[in-house]
Amino acid sequence: MVKDGVLTFATAATFAPFETRSADGTFQGFDIDMINALAGSMGLTAKPTDMEFDGLIPALGGKRVDVINSAMYITDERQKKVDFVPYLLIGESLIVPKGNPKNITQVPRDLSGRTIAVTRGAIGERYMNAYNDELRAQGLPPMTIMTLPTNQDAMLAVQSGRADGFDTSTPTGSKILASTGETFSSAATYKNETKIGIAVRKGDTETAAAIQAALKRFVETGEYEKLLAKYQLPATSNIFTSQNASPPSTPGHGG
Repeated sequence: MVKDGVLTFATAATFAPFETRSADGTFQGFDIDMINALAGSMGLTAKPTDMEFDGLIPALGGKRVDVINSAMYITDERQKKVDFVPYLLIGESLIVPKGNPKNITQVPRDLSGRTIAVTRGAIGERYMNAYNDELRAQGLPPMTIMTLPTNQDAMLAVQSGRADGFDTSTPTGSKILASTGETFSSAATYKNETKIGIAVRKGDTETAAAIQAALKRFVETGEYEKLLAKYQLPATSNIFTSQNASPPSTPGHGG
């Protein structure tokens, strides 16, 4: 540890529902609750250092912190610089009016003939175009893809009835569901293929093993699933369920 009795972590606290700061400066979010629980089970106290996202890996490499805990997507490029303990899957959500009036449950089948809003240039636009190819290949009418400048515009299109649903990332979808009361529901999640993880210094197998053991305890006690529910993250984000992976047991790389 960088400091005895303390698990220091770097975070960019601007990404709800994972890490943000309240008006009084208190750190909050899924990652914050999780790291506090993991550190506690390790007999340590978690201490955050808030910084720009681009500074996270340099801070870890410079031994200013023990780990990075900031909903960091696991990519091949990042794995050249750090090791990861994966703890969540990220994908896409289809957000619809509360109650799902068009009964959209399966993607892409139930999108046939519907109007779906997407953010221009976002990965969801690419997914929806690919889904239209699938629908046509099955002899089904394609959806109408409503391409809009921002995620907010896509959300307003659904709220006003101009679109039947809109695509967004699962974290953003969870944030929207938590902040808009009874306005929206999540109809489906898909493309849950991106892993996120806690980063440790390259080759630091001792810290990786300690984090993994604490995470294993966190999963086995049911606290992990409770945290998913608290922040309205979909069940498909659970990387430890049988369809995704087993609880962590040995050090290794995610992705």
